Amino acid sequence: MCGIVAVIDSQPVKKTIIGGLKKIQYRGYDSAGVCFKSDLKLVTIKVKGSVAKLETELNGYDGEIAIGHTRWATHGQVCEKNAHPILSSDKNWAVVHNGIIENYKEIVDERTSEGECFFTDTDTEVISSLLSANDFEDNLRSVLWTCKQLKGSYAFCAINKSDNHVYAAKHKSPLYAFCDGKMSMFASDPICFPKGDYYKFEDDEICKMSKGKLEFFNFKGEKIKKTLQKYQNINSSADLNNFEHFMLKEIYETPDVLDRVCDVYEKLDLTALKKLKFSSVKLVGCGTAYHACLMGAEFFKRILNIDAEAVQASEFRYGKQIIGSHSLCVFVSQSGETADTIAALEKISKKKAKTLVITNVPHSTLSQMGDMHFSTCAGPEICVASTKAYCSQVVVLYLLTMALKSEKHFYQALRDVRKLSEQIQKFFINISPFAEEIAKHDKVFFIGKGIDYITALEGALKLKEISYINCNSFPAGELKHGVLALVDEGTPIIVVATDEKLYEKTMNSALEAKSRGGKLFVISSLLPQAYELKDFEMCMTLPKVPKLLRGVMAAIPLQLLSYKVCMIKGLNPDMPRNLAKSVTVE
Repeated sequence: MCGIVAVIDSQPVKKTIIGGLKKIQYRGYDSAGVCFKSDLKLVTIKVKGSVAKLETELNGYDGEIAIGHTRWATHGQVCEKNAHPILSSDKNWAVVHNGIIENYKEIVDERTSEGECFFTDTDTEVISSLLSANDFEDNLRSVLWTCKQLKGSYAFCAINKSDNHVYAAKHKSPLYAFCDGKMSMFASDPICFPKGDYYKFEDDEICKMSKGKLEFFNFKGEKIKKTLQKYQNINSSADLNNFEHFMLKEIYETPDVLDRVCDVYEKLDLTALKKLKFSSVKLVGCGTAYHACLMGAEFFKRILNIDAEAVQASEFRYGKQIIGSHSLCVFVSQSGETADTIAALEKISKKKAKTLVITNVPHSTLSQMGDMHFSTCAGPEICVASTKAYCSQVVVLYLLTMALKSEKHFYQALRDVRKLSEQIQKFFINISPFAEEIAKHDKVFFIGKGIDYITALEGALKLKEISYINCNSFPAGELKHGVLALVDEGTPIIVVATDEKLYEKTMNSALEAKSRGGKLFVISSLLPQAYELKDFEMCMTLPKVPKLLRGVMAAIPLQLLSYKVCMIKGLNPDMPRNLAKSVTVE
């Protein structure tokens, strides 16, 4: 969600900090700001809106020490006042913060009773207030003391006008550090750093950053040694190249991603996976990752004949879950930083269940928490609406389930995925006529049966995320149980029908909607009969792929449809309103 970048260099850092903020703006934000330390002053520039707008406001401002932020509002309305960095009332400290301070009201009440004035509506202001509320001469001790007063999740960076350091602290919100001996940086995503090694903050760690130097401490104030993390070419696919938007680029990257998955997984050591013993499976995720979990549950049931259930992470935490040593719990997250999914894994950490994590970010928090981690190999995904990462999540779940069946099935699954990749590569078609019809409406229904219903769910989510059309998905057989009341003349019904055994049943339901005035737009693996074509507004026939992977094949035109509708409506598909890529708060 929110993004942090902080820099110290021997030369002006404006270009570096703006470049970092642009790289993390994919996380979603509504305002942005920078604070430069200049002599003994803190110069703060904030805007409601884009990093590009902020950049234009920075003319004439620069410095060798700065902290920057992209904010996604949780406390207080979206406005310049509430944008970060947040200054303390005495103007001695400036703070940028990700996460939520759960006890901020108590701190505000206590500090107000002592005469403190608060000028924003944010929970972040209590951090700057606490930093200036003590008499420590050492600013590091002020940071340590402040951290001990806070409850909740946070990663923050702070600068004081009296010294030439940036201080950072981390508790349940991601933060990383970089130093090449000249320039030093903090960021909430290592994609901001130049190519090289970086350090990952663990919970309850603080770092004092100087020019070309990093010093790490635990919350007891004890100095600690950190191990460098390595990455290669993390920025390799984080550029637009010749595409207008990241969403379109990432849809078109799907075949390469699936080939990469096969290249990586054909070398996978299956020994640990084969040793797993379980009789039930829980798959946990949020949003698009939850839809991948629904697909995964079908794979476990159909391939392994094992009881499997997909659960939304936000509900998993608070519902009653029957989990024990017989259980396998699978956690799926694109970013690996999804707060609800992390909390769900933490909830069962004391149980004896086996845990398997599937993420797109190997250095993420979730990736390091499970008994086993499997990468989706999708590379950086910048667009808020997940496309290539969804396809790779489903494919990885398919490969792992087939591997649990047998080695023979696993290698057949690899061939299946390569065939899928080939067919997708050939199927980037002109979706414009389809999209032009859908864009005329303010509500759209998606229907399907079995796995097709899951694909319909994902298709509806994509369209509503970036076009703001009210989209809903239903099992085809449920139309007559209430939904038909919402169908009127001209209502678009997008029908997903890739299973020949369910095709007739699906079409019967679709025709019920047509008889009430609905217009049918069909996506199918089956060639329609001549008598059916008169009932369809449009029909798209998909290439033949292995049955359990037809949901991935069908997702591609639905993603392209969403993108094209968004373009027709003149919206930005990469940064839809009110949404964030990496949801790091509950």
